[in-house]
This record gives sequence, structure tokens and C-alpha cells, in this order.
Amino acid sequence: MLQPLRPRMAFVSSCTHLARSNSPPATPPQRRKLRIAALRRFKGGLMQGKLVGVHKVNVKLADGTVTTYYYAWRGKGAPRILSKPGTKAFTQEYVRLMRDRPQPALENTIGSLIDEYRKTAGYLKLSASTRRDYERQFGAIRLEYGDFPVKLIEERGSRKLFLKWRDTMKDSPRSADMHIALLSRLFAWAKDNETIIRNPLERVERLHSGTRRDIIWSEEQLRKLLDDGASHLRDVALIALWTMQRQADILAMPTLAFDGERVSIKQGKTGARVRVVASPAILPILSKAKEDDRQRVLVNSFGQNWTSSGFRASWRKEMKRLGIKGVTFHDLRGSAITYAYSQLDRSHDEKIKLIAEISGHSKEDAESIIRKHYLAGQEVIDAIGRGTKKA
Repeated sequence: MLQPLRPRMAFVSSCTHLARSNSPPATPPQRRKLRIAALRRFKGGLMQGKLVGVHKVNVKLADGTVTTYYYAWRGKGAPRILSKPGTKAFTQEYVRLMRDRPQPALENTIGSLIDEYRKTAGYLKLSASTRRDYERQFGAIRLEYGDFPVKLIEERGSRKLFLKWRDTMKDSPRSADMHIALLSRLFAWAKDNETIIRNPLERVERLHSGTRRDIIWSEEQLRKLLDDGASHLRDVALIALWTMQRQADILAMPTLAFDGERVSIKQGKTGARVRVVASPAILPILSKAKEDDRQRVLVNSFGQNWTSSGFRASWRKEMKRLGIKGVTFHDLRGSAITYAYSQLDRSHDEKIKLIAEISGHSKEDAESIIRKHYLAGQEVIDAIGRGTKKA
């Protein structure tokens, strides 16, 4: 790799070399052309990958051909430069990646606490989707408090300072709560390993008071989806309804999880393992996956495994096309719980227990959903029915 030269010195050196040639003295127009040619050669050198630290790797592809990949720097986690070498876009992308390259945090700061916490076993065992959310929130925390000294965390007045930052996000209360909750979690970890003595963010009152547990799909909305929805998205919705599982667990469900009668699922969030009897409504979906020898039960319109971002984008577009508003994919779980409770021929406590075992909700959460959408009216109707029978 060429040693870097400062731009001005490299250009001057190129022009000097031209001036020392044995050719006759150049006229002013010729000198101008020579300067332009030298500048072009200099820029061309930059745009052909001759940049400080660019790492070039030759990779053999599956078809046997060899291609070259360029990375912004050498080492694990280095981003690949996707622009074509020898172009202006290549240099611009390299400059952007180097500008955004994460720098080691100063010692004994909140930034260094974040770095240490991200290496812990507790953090690494979190689901990939949870870690992605945390990384985004940690980015905002670093921008505000990356250089904040650890020794000041437990000082009097720090709680007020952190809550004041939280309140700058009050227009998005749920996001504000998640950021301050993660910062509190970080401090709780630091307190547990005796890095700090006091967690100033214990028992913080939330700004966001709403919950999606109160929202379920109406029969009209559900009918619209199941009758008119795209088949690859309708299949996902049916699996969600009949297994009561989270989106991430459904999309990642391997075909091997179906034994012909039951579906075995390991819940990513809780780690719990559940076995659900396959209902007639989803047996064709599960059987088709086995017949096609697919890796996963659910695939997109191209027959490929879903990615979480790809599914969210497809779902959002489909809801817009169908005109379904006010509900999310996650709300299908609450809907399934409500419908299941209404059809189970068991006592109330037994119904709650069975639903909680399958859905992954706590008994309290499952009962909260049911009381909101079913018990409030059903208990009165049942009482009236009993009274009229006696009469």
C-alpha cells in the first residue's frame, strides 16, 4: 500500500516532476494542462483504494470466481465499502465510515460502563432484537453522557440531571421511558458489581401510561386480513393466532419443530419451551413446509426466510393496502388470548393457567387482557342468564 502524502505536497511533487523533464519550456496554456493532468492523477490515486487503512481482501465465491472486497479498516467488525473502487463515491463512503467509526470510551465514564456491560454474559444472552434496541438507545446515551465521570453518578443532584434529559424526549414518552430504563439498568449493574454505591434512577415514574394489552383486533379486521390478505402474510397471522407466540419466535420457527401433530417452540424472550397442538387451521401451512423441505415454516413471497425488517416492511404495506388501522401484529396475541378464553370449557383459574403456559404471558398479564375485553361484559350476561333460568 502506498504511503500517504498530504494532498498539497503530493500535488506539488507531481508538478515538480513534470517541470524537471527535459522538454522545452511550456507555454501558459500547456502549463495549465499539465497542472490539470497532475491533479487528476493525484485524485485518481485516492479513488483507487489507496487510502490510509483501507483493507483489501480477495474472496473466493461459491461458483469458484474470485472477487475483491474493501473494508474501511482491518479487524473484526470493520464495515465493508460497497461503492465501486476508483469512484468518487468510494472515497466519500470511506471518509463517512472513518468519521463514524466508534472510538474507545474514556476510562471511568458512562461510556466505559456501557462498553463493559455489553461484554457481560447477561447482556450477550439477550435476544438479537433486544440487543438491537439497546444498541440504538445506548447510542443516544453515549451522545449525551459518554464522557460523564462514573464518580458523579452517585452524587446528589444526578437523578435530577438524568430525568431532565429524559424529559427532553417527552414528545415521545414511550421512547423516553425506554432510554431512562436502560440507563437505570446500566446503573443497577454497576451497583451490583460495586462500581457505584447508589443507583440514582431507582423507582422512576414512567411518562407513558398506555399499554397495548387493551387493544385487540375486531372480527371485521381479522376477517379482512384472512380473506383478502396476501397468502405469505396471512400464514404468519394464522400461526400467530393459533400458537399465541411472539413475532420473532414465529418467523424463526424451524420446520423440524413440527412433528406431525404438535409444534415445539422455544420462546426467545423467556427461554421457555412450549408444545402446542397444531389446529386444523394451520396444519396445511405446517405440512406444506415439510413437503417443500423448507428450513423454516414461514417464508416470504420469494420463498426465502423472513428477516425481521423485511417482515415489518411487508406487514406495514399490507395493512395500508387492506385499510386496517389502529392495531399491530403484536395485538394478535391479545386477540388470540381473548378468543381462547371465551371458548375454553374450564374454570376461570384453569383457563388463565392454560393460556399463560402457551402464550408466555404471566398469569397477571393474561388475566388483565381477558378482563379488559371479555369478563367486563360476560360476567353480567352470565348472571342475567342464571337469573332468568330461575325465574
